[in-house]
Amino acid sequence: MRNPKGYGMVFSPCGVIEEHDTLVCGHCNRIVIVRPKCDPYDLGGMCRLCEKMICPACVNKGVCDPLEKKLEREEAKYRARRSYGV
Repeated sequence: MRNPKGYGMVFSPCGVIEEHDTLVCGHCNRIVIVRPKCDPYDLGGMCRLCEKMICPACVNKGVCDPLEKKLEREEAKYRARRSYGV
């Protein structure tokens, strides 16, 4: 993958530190470790609707439901409940 979006360090109990490039799923916010010189579609894929990289679990769902939209729905529910006095 040309341009991974993050960098992660994994600390094992025996003191070994593993360093990995990472990306974050655009639908569920899951962190995916990027293997060197891998094809992005081996990691999961790219959503054609929101144009973000997604994890294998979200590829199998087959529905585009970006994290931002989920958060907007939850905030709208909160504002509605608050306006009702609940």
